[in-house]
Amino acid sequence: QLTNVKQGNAKYPMQYNTNHSTYVSDENGIANRWAGFFATKRNGLDTLYYIGDEILRNPVPKEFDSTLRAWQKQEPDSVSYFQVYKDSTYTFPITNYQSSLLETRIAGDNGQVSEVRREGDYKFLYKLKVDEGALNKRNVNARPTEYMKKLMDEKKVSEGKAIIYNKKTGTDTTVKKGKDFFQNEFADEKPDSNLLRLNRGEIVQEKASILARSRLFDYRLKFASDYLISGFTNKLMINRYQPYAGGVGPIQLNNGNDLNFNLQLGASDVMEDIKFLGGLRFGTNLADKDIFFSFQNLRKRLDWGLTYYRSNLTKPAQMIITTPSGQLIDVVNYKTITNLYQLNLSYAINEVKSLRATLGLRTDKGVVRAGDPYALIAKDTLAKFAVGRLEYVHDNTINPTQNIWNGLRYKIFLDINVPLVKAAVNNGGKPTFNFGFDARHYYKIYRNFIWAARAAADFSWGGQKIIYYLGGVDGWIGPKFNNINKPALDASYAFQSLAVNMRGYNQNVANGNNAFVINNEFRFPVFASLINRPINNAFLRNFQVVQFVDLGTAWNGKYNSIKRPGEVYYNYDNSGNALPSPVVRIDAGGLGPFAGGYGFGVRSTLLGYFMKLDAGWPMKGVFKGKPVWYFSLGFDF
Repeated sequence: QLTNVKQGNAKYPMQYNTNHSTYVSDENGIANRWAGFFATKRNGLDTLYYIGDEILRNPVPKEFDSTLRAWQKQEPDSVSYFQVYKDSTYTFPITNYQSSLLETRIAGDNGQVSEVRREGDYKFLYKLKVDEGALNKRNVNARPTEYMKKLMDEKKVSEGKAIIYNKKTGTDTTVKKGKDFFQNEFADEKPDSNLLRLNRGEIVQEKASILARSRLFDYRLKFASDYLISGFTNKLMINRYQPYAGGVGPIQLNNGNDLNFNLQLGASDVMEDIKFLGGLRFGTNLADKDIFFSFQNLRKRLDWGLTYYRSNLTKPAQMIITTPSGQLIDVVNYKTITNLYQLNLSYAINEVKSLRATLGLRTDKGVVRAGDPYALIAKDTLAKFAVGRLEYVHDNTINPTQNIWNGLRYKIFLDINVPLVKAAVNNGGKPTFNFGFDARHYYKIYRNFIWAARAAADFSWGGQKIIYYLGGVDGWIGPKFNNINKPALDASYAFQSLAVNMRGYNQNVANGNNAFVINNEFRFPVFASLINRPINNAFLRNFQVVQFVDLGTAWNGKYNSIKRPGEVYYNYDNSGNALPSPVVRIDAGGLGPFAGGYGFGVRSTLLGYFMKLDAGWPMKGVFKGKPVWYFSLGFDF
């Protein structure tokens, strides 16, 4: 038996070196590493007497004589002797940490051990060598904490043992004796007053412990920095829908730039129940800016928060100027300023399911830009919407490493946008509805090699609709837009968004108020799956090869008017305007009502950013033609 601890627990026994074993014990109140070894010494001789069928071990004389008499013998048949040894264990601490040792492993014959210790809110992993010095000296003293001292005293009291001992002395050693007549260079020490009172029989008051002075106080909010993020990004912030820009592209849902400088910071209280978040983002042109502030209350099962978001988009959108009779005069450009005031609610049904809702006010102001003579007669526009969103979310996934998940997650949502200003364009203030879902399943094949499948759809209807442009990938840097496929002239749109991923095509291979995409990816982390050791280099550790197949479509009208996308070629008049009647329509390659694309890609972490590079071909043959290249930032689909 290696251990026999009187207090606490012992765990993680392991062979430390040739002669010593170690374990982790919190006997003193803090989990430290203890070492021990086995010792063997002689403990006498055992004598065995064989009489008939019986064997007597160290018998007493009466038992020996009675056995001989029973077998009618004068002496034993034979006698044997055995040397007896006694095994014992000696244990001692070899560490005296201020924080507990949570977990430890040993690296075989390499003489190395790993330790995980918690210090504050963080866990640290240490790789150490076997401490031969501590094993030889055995001079580490792991004193018990105040809490453990209190528990030990309480145990002694419950067992009726003394916790304070008064040592009786016959003489008062503090009184200077008359024979101390030798001179020295030291002054006479003053007598110990506590010892004098003890010798007189007085009770010496025990020093109060730290725990005796402790009190319970009400918790008061105390905030600290939660995180600070700075760098370049092109991910979506807060708002998924942009004001409709008249069918011009490319579409960049962030703020019209390929890359944006991003600064975000957050502060939370000690219990992480109250959070304050804020961020600033501006594009490479230094004109497009986003800013947001958020307060989140996570104290109870029902979480709630308030958010303010503002976006300036200088990328030109088009405003059509016509005569009262409807004759086209000119098309002028304007920039968009969006303000969003939002309340968010989230109710957790269980560990993986939740109901979420957002309510808010959105304003989109279109500011006419100078540079066109007709811009002087055009007025700025202002659209106001009461916006709402209801979601059911199921998320039962784990994320073992970057861009790799295991499990199932999906959400079903309904968006409602009610215009607060009645106009002919929104059919007298009728609301805009959008119903959709996004489901993703990640199936583990081997280690972190997975198959990822996704299906997502959006269906909008109402006074005004939301137009979806099919094609490209999310977070595409330098996107390309197909200007041939024009939006339907008989439809009125309030917002625009993207239907992605649809690789093998540029943006706007199809558009409409309905969209449906299906994505399949095989994600294979090459080095992490084939090498049986930790990889320190982030680029090699996260390097993944991907094979993908995408299917998607977008169409205008009702949900049952689904059809395969295609490119439409128009006749143009002398002014360059497309005539209503198309010349020819060519279906895109695909399956059934879906356009299809396939290809390969690589992903990895470089300079702290997770980058993706894909090459996609449309389903018009086997690697027929040149691929469409996509370079993007971000995870998953």
